[in-house]
Amino acid sequence: MGFRSKRTQREYGATTKVADLFERYRRTLQAPQRSVETAAAEVLSDLLGHPISPDAVRYTPATRTLALQLRGPLRSEAKLHQEELLAHLQGRLGVKNAPTQIIT
Repeated sequence: MGFRSKRTQREYGATTKVADLFERYRRTLQAPQRSVETAAAEVLSDLLGHPISPDAVRYTPATRTLALQLRGPLRSEAKLHQEELLAHLQGRLGVKNAPTQIIT
């Protein structure tokens, strides 16, 4: 018992918040490829009003490029709403994890 009482806060170090313990990982980790593809398919479905499968969306994390494999009118509508799609994905995934360009 005396051992703990003789130690000072300086010897143990200051207390840290639990949220601060994960700060390093928050800065370095990226969203998984499949979660970006799923989020993009959901946002596209909402914007276009047509169900889009996550299999129709490909994401390359190294270049942060989103490739859409859509047909005809859906492809042209996706191209028209490209900036809005990127803005929604930044809001949902964060600036660091969101794609920067879309290939249709």
